[in-house]
Amino acid sequence: MKLFSFGDSWTEGVGGDLIEEYTTNIPEERTKIRHKYAWPTYLAKELNSELQNDGVGATSNNAIFNTLTYKLRNNLITDSDFVIVMWSSTLRDSVPFFPSEDTFQFWGKRHKSKDHLYDYLIPHIINGEQIKNTNPEFRRAEKNYREFFYNNLFTDDYYDIVSQNYILYLQFILKELNIRYLFCDAFDLMVRKNITKSLDKRDLIDKSRYWGFGEKTMRDYLWGLNSKTLWEDGQLWTDKTIGKHPSKVGYKLIADELFKFISYNDLLHHKRKDSSFLI
Repeated sequence: MKLFSFGDSWTEGVGGDLIEEYTTNIPEERTKIRHKYAWPTYLAKELNSELQNDGVGATSNNAIFNTLTYKLRNNLITDSDFVIVMWSSTLRDSVPFFPSEDTFQFWGKRHKSKDHLYDYLIPHIINGEQIKNTNPEFRRAEKNYREFFYNNLFTDDYYDIVSQNYILYLQFILKELNIRYLFCDAFDLMVRKNITKSLDKRDLIDKSRYWGFGEKTMRDYLWGLNSKTLWEDGQLWTDKTIGKHPSKVGYKLIADELFKFISYNDLLHHKRKDSSFLI
């Protein structure tokens, strides 16, 4: 069996050991260091399996979705493998009704909650960097529209629709291909608890293959353990924390928690494939 893991920096292993990470500026070498302390590495050992860690720092759910779909389409993952997706924040996804330059992502340099969106809507900021104005009048108009959009048009409903479709598409395809899998959320719930009733399709999601669905993220899990050793900076996560990564201790606990969930729900065993018309 080979374990395939997909996600963002929390899956890549950023923060596992910052001192060791900073011993090199070579991206490939830094990635090797991060992988050494990432939760997929610990989990693969517990599962006694090979590992392909496809976690990429700052990646979006759309990129995660397409990367996994590409591998499934090209038979790079088979029914002898096990797939885990640790979803990132929906705010990292570009939206189709904005310009395609990705300047309308609602993602700041770090993530706290959706309440912080307004701070990033007014300045013209991409990945925490102030962008130079090539057309000041256009940028002024765009800035004003951002404020207008946030105050008059912004809704979480769009993200709920997209997230549910990511989940249900992959759930359906993975079951059709008889590939074992598990989903979980890194630090932001994929689907809100108070989703609009007419949009709510959560009953179609297989909760036995989704750790903490709709209730908690891995950040919440570590936060509840109340230990400084679980975080990259050696400090507790508080209500004022904008965002950070687990330490190698935190990543190990995430692996242990996922292993328990996999064992409890008997996810390693192949089950009879359901009809194509049933999720």
